[in-house]
Formats: sequence, C-alpha cells, structure tokens
Amino acid sequence: MAGTTTPNAPETNRIGLQKKDYAGSKSTLCIGCGHDLITARVIDACYDLNIKPEQFVKLSGIGCSSKTPAYFMSRSFSFNSVHGRMPSIATGTAVANRTLKMIGVSGDGDTANIGMGQFVHVMRRNLDLVYVVENNGVYGLTKGQFSATADKGSKLKHGQVNPFHAIDLCALAVELGCGFVARLFAGNTKMMRQVLQAAMAYEGWRCWTSSARA
Repeated sequence: MAGTTTPNAPETNRIGLQKKDYAGSKSTLCIGCGHDLITARVIDACYDLNIKPEQFVKLSGIGCSSKTPAYFMSRSFSFNSVHGRMPSIATGTAVANRTLKMIGVSGDGDTANIGMGQFVHVMRRNLDLVYVVENNGVYGLTKGQFSATADKGSKLKHGQVNPFHAIDLCALAVELGCGFVARLFAGNTKMMRQVLQAAMAYEGWRCWTSSARA
C-alpha cells in the first residue's frame, strides 16, 4: 500500500510506521532457512495492512519454527507455549480480549504430532486466528526424525525410509470446516506476502501451511 514520504525521509505506511517498526530480534536460525523467508513476509503483510503492533499477539509452540515470532513485531504481545499447546493459549487470548489480532506460528512436528488434538479442536472454535504451519517434514530442532507430514518413501541421510503415509494438514483443515486454507512454498515470496495479507484480513479461522524445504 502507498505510504507517505517527505524528501530524505523513510517511507511509512498509512499509520506512520516504518518497515523497521515491524521487525524483531536478529534471527539465530541457519542462514538460508525457509523460516526466515516466512518471517520477512509476515513483516511485509503487517506493514501493508497498517496493523498496530501493540494490538497484535504472536503465539508459538516449540521448535525452530516456533522461535520465529521473536524475529518480527517486537512491540507486540507474545507467548511461547509448551510443545503442541499453542492453540489453547490462543483460545484463552481470544476469550480475554477479542480486539487483538493473533498469529500462531508452529511447525509440522509441533502441530501434526504432539499437537494434533489441539490443532483439530481449535478449528471447531472458529477463532479469529492466523495459524501458520512451517512444514519441512522433519523435526528440525532435534534432527533425524520424520514428522507426521513427511512423504511416504522419504529417506533420511543415513538411509532410513519413512513407511507411513503423510498427514495432509490442509485437507484436514478443509474437512473440519476451516474457512481459509492455503498451501505455499516458502521460496515464493511474492505469493506468500499476498496470501498472508488475505489471511489476516479474513475474519475467522485460517490454516496456512508453508513448506520450508529447499
């Protein structure tokens, strides 16, 4: 969206904030990680939509993906929950203050393994929540383990083959009545920015998954 500028002044959005006002701490993730690409697009979308950081809540579970809320919107409220329990915290946040906008960032292990029960039931509550699943098919934090979203036949570095069919989180979200569902590749930055804007503007439950695989 168009901002306002004066000679030699940085560009701002319609509420007078610069892009840096939506930034967070410096990322400690591996260089080139797809999680950082998603973080950058969250910053872009919040800037484009003129969201006030002080009216925004960031929620996460455990894992590399769940570290990313520290890297955007440092002026916002934030809560890092225990493994797989982010949806419960989001539910409590919505009950306490329905004027806040919420984004939950999780990984495929945090959501599709230990947090599957929470993922399923939070959709039934129709929270006004953007739920981002950063999916790479493995436990990125502990390494060497398939998650429930890994494709059947996938191989680990030491040769182990995954014998199980993958859980399709997007298909599950659609089946359970989620109103806004999207699947993207983290490397498609232009589309990520557009879809995140649409998700944040949608009222009701959204499920958005992105593959962080190179």
